[in-house]
Amino acid sequence: QCFTVKGVLHMTEDLTAKRRVETRERYDRWINRSVGAGTLSFFVAVAVWIGTNEPMVLFAGLGLYWLGCIGMAVGYWRSPVPVRDELDRQIEREASTTTLTVLAVVTIVALPAEVVLNSTGVYTAPAALRGAIWAYMLLILVYAGAHWLTGRQYA
Repeated sequence: QCFTVKGVLHMTEDLTAKRRVETRERYDRWINRSVGAGTLSFFVAVAVWIGTNEPMVLFAGLGLYWLGCIGMAVGYWRSPVPVRDELDRQIEREASTTTLTVLAVVTIVALPAEVVLNSTGVYTAPAALRGAIWAYMLLILVYAGAHWLTGRQYA
């Protein structure tokens, strides 16, 4: 941890670790601000568009949103250290598991019910609800395919 060069005590590992954390935090702030500014710009543009009905406002908002997405990608790409640490990855894994569990439960219950109720004429779900249920099913299928392919890489 410590070594001396001509009588000067150096703590390289501590300084390196501290710099890595500071760099990670700096790039994380950049990424979050880029996404936040882009998203906020889009919502402001939608609000202004509702009041003015001017389509260029929507295009400007969309452009600023995409610019924020590009800023996020640049932040990840240019960072000399991994932006997400072990704790971030663990939180993401747990949140993903919870999200997929909720999606699976909703899909397992709602999809057959929607098909039966719609087919028998007992209840016709609104198009948006039907689309959401089927989109959940598609999302689960995409996840299952990605999981299978990723598992094949490690087999």
